[in-house]
Amino acid sequence: MNAKQVLLMQLVACHDQNTWFVSLINSIKDLTEEQATWKANEATNSISEIVHHLIYYNQRHLNRLNGSENEESTGESTFLNREGLSWEETIVRIDQLMADWKKAVEEADEANLNNWADSIAHLTIHTTYHAGQILYIRKLQGSWDPQAGVKG
Repeated sequence: MNAKQVLLMQLVACHDQNTWFVSLINSIKDLTEEQATWKANEATNSISEIVHHLIYYNQRHLNRLNGSENEESTGESTFLNREGLSWEETIVRIDQLMADWKKAVEEADEANLNNWADSIAHLTIHTTYHAGQILYIRKLQGSWDPQAGVKG
């Protein structure tokens, strides 16, 4: 298995195919806007904020891979709904962004991919980490169906 195949396998798993863990899209599936914006307390992030954070960082890194510049922003501002999207639009946006990542890796030449392999590997870990947070929040609020999880 070459680097491209490994990175694509990671992107598929963190995007929309449950493997050893629940994928991002499956972690947000069937959530209402009310559930997505719920917070256990003010010190925590909502599911919606976490997804917007993923949109922010995953788009920034895709832009860099494609040679585009990004505006600088850090910290809590990365959790904001910068595009003013509804929850339904947010789901479509993150789904398309993750599909765009898979397409970019599929189309990348080997030299460019090798330059980006560590960043892409970290992007998948980052996305998966936050999918786990989403599951935890859903379990706290009672909106997670255990049948939708990983089968042991």
